[in-house]
Amino acid sequence: MEFITGGAFHGKRKWVYSHYKIDHVNEFVCYNGYEQEDILKGLNNVPDRHLCVIFGIERIIKRYFLLNDGRAEFNRLLEQWLEWERIRVDRTLVLVGSEIGKGIVPISSDDRMWRDLVGWCYQDIVKQANKVYRIWYGISEQLK
Repeated sequence: MEFITGGAFHGKRKWVYSHYKIDHVNEFVCYNGYEQEDILKGLNNVPDRHLCVIFGIERIIKRYFLLNDGRAEFNRLLEQWLEWERIRVDRTLVLVGSEIGKGIVPISSDDRMWRDLVGWCYQDIVKQANKVYRIWYGISEQLK
């Protein structure tokens, strides 16, 4: 699994398409956390592709995991996603999430809880990831 993060509108999507050579020839599976896709079903029923990209991890966390024990629930889903990748050695799972805090403390308690949960979940993603990239102003930096 690989994880890409960075500020909103800093070029993550463009970088992902370029880095993984995604075009009409290189088919891939894409989920977008900003849309109402049922990502909670895991990746078992996705088309047989070598690459799966999930954008908007921070929105998925907000939509589905903000209540109760969100971190544990997210980690169960993360494990399902990783299982999809483990089934075949030629598969790559790419998670893309925007950095939402950068040291600013939100006024709303719900927004603070979301920011904290995203930070914890991103730490869990990074522990599992083979590679981690930060994209800032369209420039990539490999962190892991």
